[in-house]
Amino acid sequence: MHISYEEELKLVEGILTAADFPVEDARTIARVISHSDFTGVYSHGLSRLTRYMRQIKAGSLNPHPNFQKVLDSGAVMVFDGDSGSGIVSLNKAYDELLPRARELGIAMATGRHNANIGCGSYYGWRAAADGMVALVTCNTYAFTSPFGGADRLIGTNPIILGVPGGESYPIVMDISTTFVAMGKIQAAEREGQAIPDTWAKDYDGAPTTDPSKAFSLSPIAGHKGYGLAVMVDVLSTMFSAACFGTDIGLFSKLEKENTGFCLILIDPSKFMPLADFKAEVDRYAHMMKDGRKAPGVNEIFLPGEIEFRKFEAMRQTGFEVSDKLASELTELSVTLGAIEEGADFGALVRHFAD
Repeated sequence: MHISYEEELKLVEGILTAADFPVEDARTIARVISHSDFTGVYSHGLSRLTRYMRQIKAGSLNPHPNFQKVLDSGAVMVFDGDSGSGIVSLNKAYDELLPRARELGIAMATGRHNANIGCGSYYGWRAAADGMVALVTCNTYAFTSPFGGADRLIGTNPIILGVPGGESYPIVMDISTTFVAMGKIQAAEREGQAIPDTWAKDYDGAPTTDPSKAFSLSPIAGHKGYGLAVMVDVLSTMFSAACFGTDIGLFSKLEKENTGFCLILIDPSKFMPLADFKAEVDRYAHMMKDGRKAPGVNEIFLPGEIEFRKFEAMRQTGFEVSDKLASELTELSVTLGAIEEGADFGALVRHFAD
């Protein structure tokens, strides 16, 4: 079944408020989840919502956290998320950091005791819309091993960078330091699909195509990806006093994540007029895109450009929810009392859209 962007926003907000999230927090999470699906990053969209619900039931995700600023020294702030949604925590930190960055030119916020921050590119898009350059990192549940090691001690540890453009799309890079996020492994297992043998290794360290046997995710570029993941750990946890490695709960047992994030905002208008900066970004983008193409290549893309185009296209066509995911979301909503037993997914969507 296809649903519109607005329908997904209302669906997620409705499910989360039924699960006792405050309305404003539910809306924040809904924006990030819908952004994920409509940019083609399905691992952090509706499929991830089902895990959030299981975490709430297990007591590892707090829908009513006491979000606090625990340090404020002007250009630097530290927040404690109290085991709440990392999506909510990071957006609240962004709200407080933005005016500081505008005032000082650069400002940094870190956070501890947070759950998953959702789709990383959302924050790059948000910063670009505000005319800011952003760097975001976070650690996650431990899903991969050190280069040459066997124990799972490092997360997917994404790196997000956002740069505003003028006439061109903003340049937004959102990469994990593993080939894929664990959410893609979960999605493949839910749908009964095999995975490429480059995505993960089994318990013994051998490549696997069976998502149910994926024990350790493979880092990008071998030792180089491992090095990036280590530095993400440092930025995200050392400045925030967040957990890392074996101090983080187990993904398989739905334990608390207690992970950290790092958000750095830079105001390019402190270096030159913002219009001039955006014009330079556009000139750079055109230089890349207008360069000679390799055989068989029709177009060169900048980081994030494909996702911007997908978002625009899918706003017209809607997002297709698989039958298995629709069934899981419907069953979840029945247990929350949001809809009567026996109702189908279409009825669920209409219930919250009305």
